Amino acid sequence: MKRVLGSPLIAACFLMAGCASTLDTSQKADRTQSPAADARWLTLAVTLPEGARPLPVKLHYDSARCKESRSYGVGGQSQSGVAMMRASHYEDLELVKEPTGNQYKGHLAIDGGGPCQWMLTSLEAAFAYTSRHPLVKGREVQANRISFEFAKAKDAVRAPSVRMVFPYVPVIITDDDVPEKELRLAPLGFILPPTFDPSASGTMYLVFKVHDDKPITAQSVPQDRYRYLVSYPDGSTSISHSKNYVGVQDARIRCLIMTVKGDEKKKDCSNVRPDATD
Repeated sequence: MKRVLGSPLIAACFLMAGCASTLDTSQKADRTQSPAADARWLTLAVTLPEGARPLPVKLHYDSARCKESRSYGVGGQSQSGVAMMRASHYEDLELVKEPTGNQYKGHLAIDGGGPCQWMLTSLEAAFAYTSRHPLVKGREVQANRISFEFAKAKDAVRAPSVRMVFPYVPVIITDDDVPEKELRLAPLGFILPPTFDPSASGTMYLVFKVHDDKPITAQSVPQDRYRYLVSYPDGSTSISHSKNYVGVQDARIRCLIMTVKGDEKKKDCSNVRPDATD
């Protein structure tokens, strides 16, 4: 004869299952780091121009061993919930200024170790710059953060020590509809740095340069609110159809910056299209 489970027993089973689920999703990963003797360490050395200060470096660690509950949502509340996913850990690293020069350093573990075996996934670096240009003198602007990924990718850079230079130019925009001039830094280097998987402990040298002697200015065109007249340090001009793209990966200003100082023959960059590709 088949036995029929009574409703109290069924309710107890569901209650136990619910308690088990709650216990699983409420677990928190141990954030403790304890690098092993053979762990890889990274010294981050950031060189800044005069008038700049570093912003805290954002570190992201992942664990392949520990999981945590994480909320998700796709297509509204009907497809949202909580699931156990790989644990992540975020922290800020304050860089310390060297006794001489304008270099700042920080020390961090790539192989964080600990009960969850934390591994560095990425770091983000950025800086704030105070302009000396007469139009916006004393105004501070922050450069966009640059993210450096750490993963065992096929094309990852495995050299323990690397040096990368990131040039910027100030962009000053005057808009008739906005009383205050807009200031930002336009990056001229590569957009996405390579992925890193260093073979041993080493140093990542980041050199941020601001060519404040070669600013780009832009003035809104009264007849067309979406067009801006862009002026370059050599006197040449161009038209941009959006102020958001003024100076972004600009081939003409890159040409001007690459001109070697002291050359008797000045390099003519006026015919280089701003949107030209290398």
